Amino acid sequence: VVFPPEAEVHGFENKWLYLSEARATREVPASYIVALKAGARPRSLNTTTPAPAPPFPPCPGLPRAPMEVWDSFSIPSALSVAYALLASTCTLLLLRWLEADRWARVWWATRAIPSAPGNLPLFGHALTLARGCSWGQMYDWVSAAMPVVRFRVGTRTGVIVADPAAFKRIVQTRQRIYAKDTDFSYREFLPILGTGLVTSNGDHWQRQRLLMAPAFRIDMLDTILPIAARAVERLATKLRKHKGTGQPVDMEEEFRLLTLQVIGEAILSLPPEECDRVFPPLYLSVMEESNKRVLQPWRLLWPPLVRRYDANIRALNAYLGGVIERRREARAAARAAGGAPPDVDILDRVLAALEARGRPWTRASATQLCYELKTFLLAGHETSAAMLCWTLYELSLQPGLYGEARREAREALPARAAPPARAAVEGMTLTLAALKESLRKYSVVPVLTRNLVAPDTLCGHDLPAGSWIVLHVQRVHHLYKDPLAWKPARFMPGGEYEQFDEDIRPYMFMPFIQGPRNCLGQFFALLEARVILGALCREFNFRPVHPEHQGVTHPTVIPVGPVNGMRMYVD
Repeated sequence: VVFPPEAEVHGFENKWLYLSEARATREVPASYIVALKAGARPRSLNTTTPAPAPPFPPCPGLPRAPMEVWDSFSIPSALSVAYALLASTCTLLLLRWLEADRWARVWWATRAIPSAPGNLPLFGHALTLARGCSWGQMYDWVSAAMPVVRFRVGTRTGVIVADPAAFKRIVQTRQRIYAKDTDFSYREFLPILGTGLVTSNGDHWQRQRLLMAPAFRIDMLDTILPIAARAVERLATKLRKHKGTGQPVDMEEEFRLLTLQVIGEAILSLPPEECDRVFPPLYLSVMEESNKRVLQPWRLLWPPLVRRYDANIRALNAYLGGVIERRREARAAARAAGGAPPDVDILDRVLAALEARGRPWTRASATQLCYELKTFLLAGHETSAAMLCWTLYELSLQPGLYGEARREAREALPARAAPPARAAVEGMTLTLAALKESLRKYSVVPVLTRNLVAPDTLCGHDLPAGSWIVLHVQRVHHLYKDPLAWKPARFMPGGEYEQFDEDIRPYMFMPFIQGPRNCLGQFFALLEARVILGALCREFNFRPVHPEHQGVTHPTVIPVGPVNGMRMYVD
């Protein structure tokens, strides 16, 4: 198969993407795609000139006349497919053996590390982890054997670590040899996040990080303030209709929609109605299904779920691809008219950085930028929504702190919908401390996972290359005094957080990770959340419908929110 230049950028993966898309537009017969996937060498086809349309519908699926597909093969190509299938099977068996050998070596090398109880033949600890909250079970294991414990899922051996000094080594001093765990923990998110910043490794991650970082420079913080002010005013308008009626509002759902509106406008300049129309049915449904697949892999075998999931990803990709292309056209038109390209949001800044590199725009460029936009959507709203939800819940249970937050908001924030000054918002120290304390207590991202790519030593134990490391962030967050109590004073000036040794202090609080892979948007999230929480506390009182039950965390979804929503009365 002769590929156009843009298909050569990232090797086979991009070629397969190209052929799949070409097939959908009737440019490539299905037989060539089947043969390529099997490793065969089909008859030469120059895809730059459309081939005759195949005699069955262009959509993916089985043809109406199976013999028509076979007719497109010659006998030599069919034999090639058979040989390719045999070679693929042998290769797969070899890879399985190598994978089993890897985990056998890891299991033997880590035998000195205490093992979690309940290790069963064949299954290891898989059944125990599947029965409830997996990171909650890991919390108990590592608490009993601090600071490190070993467990097994089938043939895979993992090492759970709960030590701030070890965290520093993993995410900071030796972060290059601790790669993202894309073969297990992040595997079900790859269809939507691809090779974006969250899931990429090595040189590719470094190039993308350098490209994206300027879009989040400090002056962009001023743009988030009016966006957040307008968004919270829209929510306040909705809440006023429920004020004093006794009709509860699910604040978890409202915060998810609000934070999507904020990030949609900040990244793509989308109006709130457009964010509500597109993202909940497409993006949120895909993320929900990806979360479920991590612990329920059987969902991959149920055709209706797979079709709906794949269709939503295609629709989301098509939508974001259209936004990117229209923005590129607008920038080109502005330059052609002798003006400066627009610079109104994060997408403009990323496109400007790409243009400054002087490289040609290709299909691979569009695909990668689409991955990054979806990564920004994930990082930009899920953690923010959970942080706001838990903080509002905790404040509603402590009227004294609620009153202090209200007074702080009235001093810092102007009248309705008016954009506040950044200096005033940054001075909302109690509100910031409350948000951080919620991130500590509830640890909305309770664990991080890494693959060790070179030998290293953690907590006095030698670990071989190939080790699977679980950083239990929640367990370290609970090394504070009275850890299950919600005390914003910990993060006030002179509070408990500042009493930790300076060498490990940053690793005692890691909701946004630390080191080179820390969250690019963390300052956006904390600034946005202060505006939203302050505006709501200034005008409303909130009461949980069931105060004693609504603090229960969800056992399977990350970022961790309440298990049954957060229904609250508004007064």
